Amino acid sequence: MSNRSDFQVKIINFWKKHKKKIFIIIVIWLIIIVINQILKHRKPAEKQPSTTYTPHTTVMGDGDEEVPEQYQKPIEEYIDKYFNYCNNGEYEKAYELISEDCKKNYYPTLESFKGYVDEIFKGKKKIYNIQSYSIVDDKYTYNIRILDDILANGTSESFELGGKTYENGYYYYEEKLIFTEENGELKLSIQYIDDSEPNIIVEDENFTVRITKKVADYESETYTVQIDNKTDNYIVISDGKQKDEITMNYNGREKNLKNKIANLYIRPHSFAVREFTFENYFDEGRTADTLKFNAVRVLKNYDVEKGTTQENLDEAVQLYSFEINMK
Repeated sequence: MSNRSDFQVKIINFWKKHKKKIFIIIVIWLIIIVINQILKHRKPAEKQPSTTYTPHTTVMGDGDEEVPEQYQKPIEEYIDKYFNYCNNGEYEKAYELISEDCKKNYYPTLESFKGYVDEIFKGKKKIYNIQSYSIVDDKYTYNIRILDDILANGTSESFELGGKTYENGYYYYEEKLIFTEENGELKLSIQYIDDSEPNIIVEDENFTVRITKKVADYESETYTVQIDNKTDNYIVISDGKQKDEITMNYNGREKNLKNKIANLYIRPHSFAVREFTFENYFDEGRTADTLKFNAVRVLKNYDVEKGTTQENLDEAVQLYSFEINMK
């Protein structure tokens, strides 16, 4: 009994002497057990996709060309100022930010620009984001995406824009903004690239063709063409009765007219002026080679209401194709 009592005394003395240490060890041990249980039953966190927004890196071409750093912040500030003026209905201030050449060709009056803005903004608040699209010939093209500000407006009602109907809900509108640097200042154009006067004049025994103007925007080229009839007959270039009546060859690619034109016929000893528009994306680098009139009809008589008839063709003075070198 004595030995047992001595042992119990030793245990009690040991506990009294080291109980704080023992308690700490037990607590740490319990914490470790709890943590291990939590980690064992915890689901691994799903990896979140990482996105990097690089608004000044082009998406066309190799996709790694970047707008020079000295232009990046000024372009952002320029777009933001222009957009906010449009968003707030400050048409005149927004109009002043557009290049003179762009105004001359696309928005010759403040009222015409106001109509353009109203068609897009519809009197409602919008938000936007930008992305550098391409860099060609020191022209910095940005894509601006304009979206409904749902927090300010709620979902949008159905409406028409550019011939398309958008139903209730979310929509966006995209436009190309082109920046150039002139005399140390940035210039903004909406879609517009440049314009020129080709002064191309060609003729044959029936007519003379004058190409007096070319206007290029991001998506297309528009040529102003005058045709003078030198004969006593009617000359028909296009009335929708023949296939591919007017085409343009761009580095081996044949393209039809993008725009619809009124019947192009010229009365005897008269002339007609039309605008021909062909799709040609600026950053593709294609140039016009040959304008083609593929179904020239020299006719004794012509009824514009009926267009070219088989009788016209049977009695035609001349039927042929005509090409114009654009170089």
